[in-house]
Amino acid sequence: MNTIEITVSGMTCDGCAGKVRTAIGALDGVSTVEVDHASGLTRVAPDGTVPADDLEFALDEAVEGAGYRVVS
Repeated sequence: MNTIEITVSGMTCDGCAGKVRTAIGALDGVSTVEVDHASGLTRVAPDGTVPADDLEFALDEAVEGAGYRVVS
């Protein structure tokens, strides 16, 4: 399965990136997460156990739950 790239808005520091990383990393179906707070770029490597559509929905929910927003 390919890496999923999303852009997250509202992050201003490494602490923000850590919150997003923790929220996404806790999801079923996620293998690894990389977050850059400056650009908002977030890369998620799925582990293949969750359908892509379900995982993408869960990513949006996790980011919003951490207090941020997915913009793309």
